[in-house]
Amino acid sequence: MTTPQQRLSEIEAQEKALADEKAKLLAASKDADLEMVRKLCKQHGFTATNLRGSLATKGKKKATGDAASTKSTTRKTVAKKAAKAK
Repeated sequence: MTTPQQRLSEIEAQEKALADEKAKLLAASKDADLEMVRKLCKQHGFTATNLRGSLATKGKKKATGDAASTKSTTRKTVAKKAAKAK
């Protein structure tokens, strides 16, 4: 019988081995996948601009039309008009 701690360490070792194997397989298929993407882009005439919308971007996009931002803008506008009227 194994203790829970021993079993956990065995599972961690298996996870590490699987992660290493996954990384090796991804690295091996990377060049072939890139070549396939290039071939498809050439075949269909895709440009960088066409692909830009489907590529992952860094960070989070800014939300537009947020109710909180419109309220604060409205208050500022009203305050400016009141100040000008005096």
